[in-house]
Amino acid sequence: MTQKNVIAKIKLLLSSFTIKLFLWFWLIAITSIVSTRFISQQLSSDAFNKIVTQAPRHEELRQLRNTAIRIKRSKMTSSDDLSKIKHQKLKKPPMNIWLKSINEQQITNLFPLMPKHQLTLTKYLKKQTFSKPTTSIFSHTRLVGPALIKINEQHYQLFISRKQHKQNIFQMVQTLPYWVRISIPALISFILCLLLAHSFSKPIRLIKKATAKLGQGEFTTRVENITQRNDELGQLATSFNEMAEQLQQHQSAQQRLLGDISHELRSPMTRLQMALGLAQQESTTIEAREQYLQRCQREIERLDKMIEDVLVLSRLENTLQTADFQQINLSSLVQSIIHDEQLMADDKSIDIQTDSTEEISILADQILLASAISNILNNAIKYSPEQSAIKVSLSSAQSEITLVISDSGNGVPEQALEHLFTPFYRVNLARDRNTGGTGLGLAIAKQAVIAHQGNISAENNSAKGLSVTIKIPNL
Repeated sequence: MTQKNVIAKIKLLLSSFTIKLFLWFWLIAITSIVSTRFISQQLSSDAFNKIVTQAPRHEELRQLRNTAIRIKRSKMTSSDDLSKIKHQKLKKPPMNIWLKSINEQQITNLFPLMPKHQLTLTKYLKKQTFSKPTTSIFSHTRLVGPALIKINEQHYQLFISRKQHKQNIFQMVQTLPYWVRISIPALISFILCLLLAHSFSKPIRLIKKATAKLGQGEFTTRVENITQRNDELGQLATSFNEMAEQLQQHQSAQQRLLGDISHELRSPMTRLQMALGLAQQESTTIEAREQYLQRCQREIERLDKMIEDVLVLSRLENTLQTADFQQINLSSLVQSIIHDEQLMADDKSIDIQTDSTEEISILADQILLASAISNILNNAIKYSPEQSAIKVSLSSAQSEITLVISDSGNGVPEQALEHLFTPFYRVNLARDRNTGGTGLGLAIAKQAVIAHQGNISAENNSAKGLSVTIKIPNL
């Protein structure tokens, strides 16, 4: 692996969200540790060196007196000869001996200690003045003294010390070297920050992985085990799953639409081919040939209408389409559509009635809204019996405008109501084809209503017919 590749991999690693998050957390933690340590050192030259003083116990005073007697018997000529008493069963541990020269402030001890403890006790003995025996308790040592002794005409204060065996965790840590004490919180912060960064970045990595799969066309992809979180990452995962669900539904609808189009085109094309084939036979009479050609004309018109409806539906389903919203008189628009459709209704002696008398204005796309109303009204005329009535009701409330178109037909089965606005859906396949419908009228109406942020629904009415309701926000 070349140096260039190594540098590129390092740059890629450092650009990772996990690494960035971890480094920021750890930097903050290290800064906090160092700052806290610095401040504590400013407040106290040695934070752990908190000394407690108390009266010596009887056993400690007895040991102090016995040690003074041993030193007198050792015939020492100076404090440097302190090692002469080692043979008198003074072992390390349990006890150490300290001599403080009263005049020269010189400190001598029998057994050397850890450098830090040695320095602490030496400084303490030099700084303090003792008027009577006292027990000084450090985090690591119990110091008892003084007892006055005389060595070669020199006066000394005698102290004895014992190691503190009962230490809490704080005291044990403070006995460690300085670099170790700094390393422990740094290591703990390293682990905790790494876990915290991992907990934040893991959901993002899962969402990124799911997004990549979704981009490759795997619309069944979902983000698992994150949606139960109550934070923003859980909300992001939930939103992603909802988006994936919508894309999957749109893909399924598109595939179904393509399949329906292929199926719907196949039937008229087959009938067209059969009619042309029969018209081209030599044995066909002129009258029969004329009928076959008229049948071809009707099939061509049906194909043309179907293709036109498919294009309209495709444009409406295209989210990039921009509607032309203007303030329009909805009452006049409904009256105009009723007047146009009444011509077709007259062929079946159907009366289109309306009870709307108020003037209602709305901000809408007139062409889209007219298409929706025309398709619903046309559908009602097709499936209403002769000499019946269709009612159109238009009303306005403070927040929305409602348009209801009710026919007197046979209605539809309850289980079919939710499918009425699906492209190419027909309740009765044979009857719908006889009426010349393509099964796209209500689907076009639904998309036009959705473009106005409204909703459309259907239900069977009390007259045993079908009522279609459009509700549009009154902006």
